Amino acid sequence: MIEPTQEAARRELDLAEAELAVLKQELVLQHLVDTGEPTEEARMGLARLRDVATRLSEGRHTDAEATGEAA
Repeated sequence: MIEPTQEAARRELDLAEAELAVLKQELVLQHLVDTGEPTEEARMGLARLRDVATRLSEGRHTDAEATGEAA
């Protein structure tokens, strides 16, 4: 059985990995916007990624509050 602290650490790691993937995609899409590549598609993708990043960040704060930890 996995201890609660190990499970919390695993969730935190999964969340950090997801946030990193979103940030990498955001950089690529921002570059597309900056260089004038398929701009409308890039802007829409960038907006969706920012929404995902916001939800991930909110999830991190909610999990930390639930376990009594600082985010």
